[in-house]
Amino acid sequence: MMSPKRSLCDRCRKPLAVCYCHLIKLCENRWPVEIIQHSREQDHAIGTSRIAELSLSKVNVSEVKDRTAFTVDPVQSARWENAVLIYPGADSEDITELADQAPRPLVFIDGTWRKSKAILLSSPFLQSLPRYSFSSQSQPRYQIRKAAQADYYSTLEAIVEVLNTMEGASADYAQLLQVMDWMIEQQLGFIRGKEGGDI
Repeated sequence: MMSPKRSLCDRCRKPLAVCYCHLIKLCENRWPVEIIQHSREQDHAIGTSRIAELSLSKVNVSEVKDRTAFTVDPVQSARWENAVLIYPGADSEDITELADQAPRPLVFIDGTWRKSKAILLSSPFLQSLPRYSFSSQSQPRYQIRKAAQADYYSTLEAIVEVLNTMEGASADYAQLLQVMDWMIEQQLGFIRGKEGGDI
């Protein structure tokens, strides 16, 4: 016998029992955020980009499917002017090199480590963007999914780290990570068998 379908929150897309909308606070980010999201991430139980989408004033999410190269719609090309890609690698410059410049779109790829690399390799546009990375004094908090390396961060952690760096002392995006921590704790509760099932 199939279990009844759980009602979802229209805003955060989580089951109502674990809706985190009450924790969301709007942040006025000066540096625009563009998230290139693998299509399977949107409804993932522990995906983090939805928190950024609900919390930031300047954010856009573009979905991309397997074996489909991400391209920019010519109608929206102005939105991507001077965009930079935040992605680790030997050919990435440190994001602090841009700290004294005018805000530019910050592009993040949202997916598993394998899928994010596939998205990058399949898109000549993304490969053409100047590539930057960041260093952090904080250990990754998102330990519930396996990363390619111990110092790789979730999409939300990367967004918060970069915005804090670019916007300086006036920036305070800690609230976004607090929402993520709460969401993960709910998931871990189910993993431990407190409730059973998956959120």
